[in-house]
Amino acid sequence: MISQVVISIVLTLFFSSFALAQLTHEQQAAKDKGLVLYNQSDWYDSQPLLRIAAEAGDRTAQYYLGEAIRLSSWYTTTEARKWYEAAAEQGDLYAMLRLSSKDDLCRVMETCTGKSGEKWREHALKIARERAGKGDTEAMIVLYIANQGLAWLEKAAEAGDGFGQYLLASVYESGKGWFLIPGSREKAIGKWFKASAENGFSPGMYLYTNFLYKHGGSEADVGYWLKKTAEAGHIEAMVSYALNIAHLPERYGLPLDLVKAYGLTYMLSKLEGGGVGPEDGKRNLPRIAEKMNERQIQQGIAFAKEWEKTHPPLSYFAPAYGY
Repeated sequence: MISQVVISIVLTLFFSSFALAQLTHEQQAAKDKGLVLYNQSDWYDSQPLLRIAAEAGDRTAQYYLGEAIRLSSWYTTTEARKWYEAAAEQGDLYAMLRLSSKDDLCRVMETCTGKSGEKWREHALKIARERAGKGDTEAMIVLYIANQGLAWLEKAAEAGDGFGQYLLASVYESGKGWFLIPGSREKAIGKWFKASAENGFSPGMYLYTNFLYKHGGSEADVGYWLKKTAEAGHIEAMVSYALNIAHLPERYGLPLDLVKAYGLTYMLSKLEGGGVGPEDGKRNLPRIAEKMNERQIQQGIAFAKEWEKTHPPLSYFAPAYGY
């Protein structure tokens, strides 16, 4: 969800030779499909596709290939580190943060090679500050993640960054930040979740839906945002939305639509990655089918195929620097 930033003038020539190179149609298609699978927590099947673009010099593919390898292996392997380094050398701030992590197994085993983690962190902070000073909200968020102060995240949110707004609301909800006036924390949380939702940031939409549900929002508003989030491809929202339009149960005034409910749940059941989606889909599909005849079920499958043509891919919307 978050793109990458340039490292330093020293690497300009190296950066230009790769970052400005255009992927072929086939390489771009592989990258796009790899990122879709990655965001469905399919960290194994995403790797061969991401590797095609990574080997062609695409730094986004290099970073996410490193992530997929790390997550599937449960630690930063030598190969994952290789791809982080490739991305970091092209200016990827998140790759630099990964390379500076004290949790990297090679640091524990004292087998790390190349530039030290401290050097990568210095680079990341230097370039992030330069870019943040020019209004780059992504760099501001990186500075917050790198423990440079909550003020950076607040600046990103105030500048209109949907992810920054979502993250700030979540941080406030966790108890961070100072609020002297009673009730002002809850108002700020609602304000920033709403701003993120209205920005079209899917995780922000989902958490704003939850915020409305927990804080007495109208059924119509909760139903509206749940539907909108599901339509954006948010897997967890789709699980809930499908059950609601199947009236299992219905809580938000959403009309009964068994064909649509079956189609959405059918898509979830076919996911091959991790997370709640496939499991919930397989568990809920028979419950919905019990209320349908065979003709309706076939209509549901046909609905799913048409939905995939006109809507974004299903996704957990994994943060660029998460897990």
